Amino acid sequence: MENMMEVLKRAKDKKVFVNNEFEELLMKILLADSNLKLDWDDGAGEEWARFSNRKEGIVCMINAKIGVAFIRKNYEFSNIKKILDMLEIVFTEDYSSDNWFIDLANLRQTIPELYWHASERAVNINNFSLDDLYFATI
Repeated sequence: MENMMEVLKRAKDKKVFVNNEFEELLMKILLADSNLKLDWDDGAGEEWARFSNRKEGIVCMINAKIGVAFIRKNYEFSNIKKILDMLEIVFTEDYSSDNWFIDLANLRQTIPELYWHASERAVNINNFSLDDLYFATI
């Protein structure tokens, strides 16, 4: 099990997005790898952008508030590596394995930029996946 708080703290220390910085980052990624498709609805206030390609499905998940990117290990990300240098990059086998835990009180106090919407009945905070994180904080 991995502590999500440690990842998020490092990410917040590296980058907090302001103004249009996040949108600019997303456009740079799309220009650098034309095989990627963006899934992000800024108008709905989504806090995660996900990139996918035909071969591997979702290959990258980036938070719109703090500088963290979860990247699939099997994705060849050399085209976007320099663009993501300022972020905390975490490589993952997949987005569905329940490998993570988090202290919600600590999250609320330390990283107020991320709001955990899900109830404890919906997402087990002691055993959740990156997909769960996505839906709990979108």
